[in-house]
Amino acid sequence: MKILIYTDNVSANHVLYYALARLYGKSSVCFVNANEILNGALTDDVDLFVMPGGASRYKADKLNGAANRMIKHYVEQGGRYFGICAGAYMGCSVTKWAQGLPHEIITENELDFFLGEAVGPIEAFGRGDNYNQTDAHLVTLEYQGKLVSSLYLGGCVFKPQTAIDEEAKGYKVLASFADLPEKPAAIVSGQYGKGQWLLCSTHPEYDNEAVELLDFNVIGNQYEHFSRLPDDIDLRLELMESLLVSLNLPSC
Repeated sequence: MKILIYTDNVSANHVLYYALARLYGKSSVCFVNANEILNGALTDDVDLFVMPGGASRYKADKLNGAANRMIKHYVEQGGRYFGICAGAYMGCSVTKWAQGLPHEIITENELDFFLGEAVGPIEAFGRGDNYNQTDAHLVTLEYQGKLVSSLYLGGCVFKPQTAIDEEAKGYKVLASFADLPEKPAAIVSGQYGKGQWLLCSTHPEYDNEAVELLDFNVIGNQYEHFSRLPDDIDLRLELMESLLVSLNLPSC
């Protein structure tokens, strides 16, 4: 197994690394940056390329152009793209962040796997009062006929360009936001060429242990909002594993 997590040297994605390492072993997971992608890191033996959370504008600034074309070529030739939060925004045709507010960002994205808009943050879960993310919020997803808890940090809802049937548009809704009216799409997936893509608004890499390790008692604690999550949270990696299996990775 060979899993590459994109790093922009800005966003800390150690939680994602440890989650994937727990599922597939540390020897199977490593980081890759823009320079390495440009130098040919996305070879056909890469089983999964993960575009993680963070602020997508930093990632796009390094990847727009040749690197994004290489990512699309990798997927087109049979690779797998897993976009989480910022990585999900990047996988959509258009990002609409904090629309109509002082921190508005509206931009077209080059990866363009999901032919539609990524619209966030979701007001019911967090405010668009900065360019990066919201405070941590526990949400409920409707997934495979069950209700599953997941961590929200400023993700989007997925809005297709038209109201055409999902299958005709080349994507499936895997999960919806159970807490919201009309239950908008929270996780979508589809085919691109010979490969597959999956975009997840929430952070399935966070389980109870990850949240507990973010509970600090220090001066100037910028992660204090994690401590305000409910005491009885039930976050597990089963959702993460199931999503990876849907990308035809082996079950752990």
